[in-house]
Amino acid sequence: MTIMRALGALFAAIVLASCASAPSPQHGPAQIALQRTACFGFCPDYTVTIDEAGEVRYEGRRFVSAVGVRDAVIPREDVQRLLACFDEIGFERLRDEYRAQITDLPSTIVTLTRNGRTKRVVDYGGTSVGMPESVRGLQAEIDRVAGTARWVLRDGQPVGAPAP
Repeated sequence: MTIMRALGALFAAIVLASCASAPSPQHGPAQIALQRTACFGFCPDYTVTIDEAGEVRYEGRRFVSAVGVRDAVIPREDVQRLLACFDEIGFERLRDEYRAQITDLPSTIVTLTRNGRTKRVVDYGGTSVGMPESVRGLQAEIDRVAGTARWVLRDGQPVGAPAP
């Protein structure tokens, strides 16, 4: 495991711990979406959505172990904790885009639709241009809660990536 992955995992654990202790406000209809786009290399290209009932829909496109649509169900309590994470980091107050002036990076797009309002944040190398690290933690937490690793990784690595 690289240092960056270890730090990312540690940060995601901290975000999860802080969100788990946050109160679970009652929200109206909600949908969370995480889209990871292709890059010039072997970046996993997929979208996962989670609704307030806990229904998960994954759509894998490239450099993933499962291409196509997969469905799963997670507990509603997990969705409520995830929504609390959005509130904890002030997601609705974030800029719409964090774009580095670099080419060939993958984008990660997080979209929250709740109570008829939609907020979308695009991360294209965002921490280098002021995006809070907590957004990366939220991205990792969405993946963790949705269980995307079962569809994205093969032997713990993105599909197509050179062997370590």
